Amino acid sequence: MKLVPRNFPRQNRRQGFTLIELLMAMSVGLIIAGTVVILLVQASAEQRRGYADMTVEENAYVLQSRIVGCLRSMSSNFGITTDVASFVTNSSGNTIGYRTIVGFKANGDGTYTTQRISFDPSSGSVNFTPNVSTAPGTQTLWMSSGQKTVLRQFYFNNSRNLDNSQDNSLINVSFTMDDNGFSRQTATNNPANIQRSFAVLMRCD
Repeated sequence: MKLVPRNFPRQNRRQGFTLIELLMAMSVGLIIAGTVVILLVQASAEQRRGYADMTVEENAYVLQSRIVGCLRSMSSNFGITTDVASFVTNSSGNTIGYRTIVGFKANGDGTYTTQRISFDPSSGSVNFTPNVSTAPGTQTLWMSSGQKTVLRQFYFNNSRNLDNSQDNSLINVSFTMDDNGFSRQTATNNPANIQRSFAVLMRCD
């Protein structure tokens, strides 16, 4: 008599992770997670710096464009009149410019309109008065400091000829603007810190 062997199903034996394997897996996971977090933080900081740089650059361009357009329409024959009380000095105490000037725009009929550009350092604002004689209180705000942009310094000064006489046809403008700490960069390493100095040739009439 031949016996038929019976095949009994084998039980699957499952083996768990050892403590060392578990610790190693957690370590690798923490390293990967930390790397991802660092990359996200760096990307966010770079995006913030780029936005701050773009915002300050745009505001500086708009302000410079308005100043150039206004001064070019003023008469070089009359030049500009500075407000002596708005003088700006350098570290040596020497006057380098003025925060407020008055110019004269030709109307085409032999008359001139008195206009004023002024900078208020307390608010970081630049205001334009189109007609000082008839409407001294009517002003147009050209620039105002805010959370992401601040105007630190702004002044005008006259150019000089070779004989050191005043050149009424050429006006120098300087201003300093930054992001008011929005990009969280140090003052010495901040691409959003802009210093502009330029000269504007006034209308020769």
